[in-house]
Amino acid sequence: MYFGLGKNYLFDWDEGIYASIGREMKHSGDLLIPTWNGDLWLEKPPVIGWVTALGMSLVGENELGARLFMPLFAGATLYAIFRIGQKLGGTLMGAASAGLLGYFNLFLSRARTVNTDGMLLAAIAWTSWLLLAGSSPWLVGIVMGLAIMVKGASGILAVIIALPLLFQKSWKYLKFVVLAFLLTVLPWHLYAYLVHGNAFITPYLLEQVVRRATVPIEFHLESRWFYFNFLYKDLGAGVVLVTIFSFALMLKKWVSERKANDLLTIMWWVAIPLVLFTLAKTRLSWYILPVYPAIALAIGYGLTYFAEEKKSRNVATILVVGMLAQMLWHGYQYIEPSSAKSPLSDTLVVANALYTYPGSDLAMLVSSNERVAQAILPADQTISSSFRYGGAPSVVWYSAKHVLYYYNYDLFTFEVLNNQSITMLIVTVEDKDKVPPGFAQVVSSGRYLGYVRETNYALR
Repeated sequence: MYFGLGKNYLFDWDEGIYASIGREMKHSGDLLIPTWNGDLWLEKPPVIGWVTALGMSLVGENELGARLFMPLFAGATLYAIFRIGQKLGGTLMGAASAGLLGYFNLFLSRARTVNTDGMLLAAIAWTSWLLLAGSSPWLVGIVMGLAIMVKGASGILAVIIALPLLFQKSWKYLKFVVLAFLLTVLPWHLYAYLVHGNAFITPYLLEQVVRRATVPIEFHLESRWFYFNFLYKDLGAGVVLVTIFSFALMLKKWVSERKANDLLTIMWWVAIPLVLFTLAKTRLSWYILPVYPAIALAIGYGLTYFAEEKKSRNVATILVVGMLAQMLWHGYQYIEPSSAKSPLSDTLVVANALYTYPGSDLAMLVSSNERVAQAILPADQTISSSFRYGGAPSVVWYSAKHVLYYYNYDLFTFEVLNNQSITMLIVTVEDKDKVPPGFAQVVSSGRYLGYVRETNYALR
């Protein structure tokens, strides 16, 4: 997963945002309150900023630094799934489950990009594994708390998925789990609320959780069956059918033995994210990632269910070894280690060129498509950050400037003329007539143009 990890540019949206947060945190030294583009950013807790800032401190402020720890979270997830499978059905089940999960495309994509979903997945997997292994309640509570610190309120999914395992524990054990959880989660949340009040509650809870759950924000008008269709397309009909067959085997064992509660945990693990995210009104494909480990475990169980006799066990062993080899081969193909470094998009070519010019403020008149989107999006489908990023948040990273995004071209022209701190501009070719006098065009790429105030151009 580390092959060529830094060769692709940071993609909009999440990568450009999270990398900039980490860089700003690294420069400011403020580890408690994240900022993006110089402004308060409280959509999630600061852990993603800590992770990207640490990576950049180790290998530099570049794409590799921003992504440095993402494969480690993926590896931690694979290890936990192997151990869960081993605990529930033996080493064959553990190896098969890990091999399957490492093969899935959505898992691989989250393993190599800056995101909070892969980090949450690791916290979910480790919560379940630690509970199955009978680990210290303090450790379980801390890992559950880290799920919140990684993904915000959505991290409660780690707690909900672990409920069947938690119900098997004693009250004394649970009290220590809750205490460790609260000690992990409460300090930062209380600090953020006491310092910022509604400026924290509104984006963090009311918009990122309540609004996304109750309203299809920002044109996300996918059908009720969006996730079922996505799983079918991403995993294929074969995987879906084998998963259903494996669930049938689990139910059969539970009905006949009435003691396979741990296997029902896998079914719960699949059902809860599917139900919750299907009921939520805003639907994005990567939200369903928490289902993938449970699907892998279910299929791992199904593959090894019949491996009780020596002959069938030998067949299952060969099959699982083949699956692990296929996982490695698919991963190799997925990362394309021999491919060249990906070229920057047109917007980022311009932003990167402006990086070399003196000045702190860059004004970007967003594209006409982005302006139309703002004009037609119903107010009840917006949140405060809907148009905060100008459709191109990575411009902040590649220009290393404070970017002012404009949706009104009259306001853009007025402020560029009257605000001398704005020394650079980005516009599309169609909007070049909106650029006032006193600016020299210094770069172009595709339909995007970059300008520098003539006085600053002369200084350079």
